[in-house]
Amino acid sequence: MRIYINARFLTQPISGVQRYGIECSRQIKKLAPHACFIAPPDILHQDIAAELGVQIVGRRKGHRWEQIDLPLFIAKQKNAPLINLANTAPLFYHNNYVTIHDLAFYYHPEWNSRRFATWYNILIPRIAAKSKHVFTVSETIKAELMKAYHLPGRKITVTYNGISKAMLDQGMGEVPKEKIILSVGTFNKRKNHEQLVAGFIASGLGAQYRLVLVGDRNKAFSETKLNEQQLKDNNIDIVESPGEQELIALYRKAEVEASLSLYEGFGIPLLEGIYNGCKLVCSDIPAYREIYGGYAHFCPAADTGQIAAALRAAVAGLAPGLEERETLAQKYSYERSAEVILSKVTAGIRK
Repeated sequence: MRIYINARFLTQPISGVQRYGIECSRQIKKLAPHACFIAPPDILHQDIAAELGVQIVGRRKGHRWEQIDLPLFIAKQKNAPLINLANTAPLFYHNNYVTIHDLAFYYHPEWNSRRFATWYNILIPRIAAKSKHVFTVSETIKAELMKAYHLPGRKITVTYNGISKAMLDQGMGEVPKEKIILSVGTFNKRKNHEQLVAGFIASGLGAQYRLVLVGDRNKAFSETKLNEQQLKDNNIDIVESPGEQELIALYRKAEVEASLSLYEGFGIPLLEGIYNGCKLVCSDIPAYREIYGGYAHFCPAADTGQIAAALRAAVAGLAPGLEERETLAQKYSYERSAEVILSKVTAGIRK
């Protein structure tokens, strides 16, 4: 029986969820060449769609495509298994396999629009209950899924995130580090950039180090309390929408990668940072403790003094060794995640 993959993530800007979808899909394509990737017509990433051999299905877009066009199409394919890698799936289809990346919409609905939070809080628990199997990106989120939705542990498998193909192709070659503290992530309340900036200013490192924030400049000022003068006065820059190679170059030059998120399921930028030889500073939250315990300088997300101390400790400390970086790259691998996903789907077909 042929396997189908819901590739609606190719119609969305790339953040962590879409990165997981893209990289797992690349590996699924290698491991199962006859798998079929299907998407709505409004694809943003045409090069990746061509690489995957995506088939355009239906005329609708967004959730309407996923809840109407997609199930109508897949029902005609002998009710084949459908892999959904980016949180959502057609609700009225019985042979779904779905990855749920985190439950921020459940625990913190105030971080999103009311419409988004309401829709996800209606949709996601029903998808989780009806799916043949649920995947997620850390043991932390698995425990949350079991608690929030009363799912049995046997129904959930952790697949983790990994290092992107482009970054792996670059390798771990040593590049001279510059006095840069880097932070990669969307500007919103969840990512807690204001506290990172406050901690950086309090640390006194601004005379030597530059804090580089990667994200949308408009959102930086519309969705946080940051302002242009504050950044200019304290050696803080925003790099907006870097290309993949430009972002890799930033990681390779940066001495520290910092993330003070209030909630995460995994935290891909920290993994990308350590892969490229960065020291890590991060908030003391469960997912970060699980994935980066022993590798990072942890601090409370709201304590400016301790954030400043963690930044100073990081720049004074040792960078991760090559062996540590290789160990993490092997443990957190999209190839391994794709293997796990396909093994569960194959087992479901045999039943």
